[in-house]
Amino acid sequence: MPFLSEAQAAVIDSLSVRLAVLCEFDFVGEIGRYWLGFGPLRSADGRLWQGTGNLAKIDGLDVPVGTSAPKATFTLSGVDARAAALVRMKGAAVLGRDVRVLVQLYRDVDGGLETVEAPFEAWSGEMDLPRYDVLGEGKYAITVSAEGPWTARNKPPFGFYTDTDQQARFPGDRGLELVASLPGKAINWPV
Repeated sequence: MPFLSEAQAAVIDSLSVRLAVLCEFDFVGEIGRYWLGFGPLRSADGRLWQGTGNLAKIDGLDVPVGTSAPKATFTLSGVDARAAALVRMKGAAVLGRDVRVLVQLYRDVDGGLETVEAPFEAWSGEMDLPRYDVLGEGKYAITVSAEGPWTARNKPPFGFYTDTDQQARFPGDRGLELVASLPGKAINWPV
């Protein structure tokens, strides 16, 4: 199955592309849907997204190159003390929750815009603890970073490269029994 449908690919191949960047945060008890624009927006799949105006910013939506695993950072500036207090009181509930960045494509139709199929996912990750900074004059900036799926790609799923972990998974296996003795050990080669 291709990443983009034929209709989406046709829009991207055109001379001008109109799109909306959408962010979906899986908060405890509710899904927060926001877009980088003004006012409410209904996507082609019927979901409603709240506009953040020019208050929101996303950094770090990079494609990993080599062995890097970049973090994405989502910032909402100009919020009041109530939002900062919410981060202080309930910020831990965000840790490990999902965040997705989607793209809704549009095409020009008779002087207006028409959505082109459902939005597609451009990036996903897990949120870290949010933080807030004081901007002054009663305004705050809330920032939450998120790690993409490539962050721990060299680590075995739900485990470590230790003999204890290996024994818990495969009793009697001797493949990692000498790992703890290897750091700082000089190996003479050839023997």
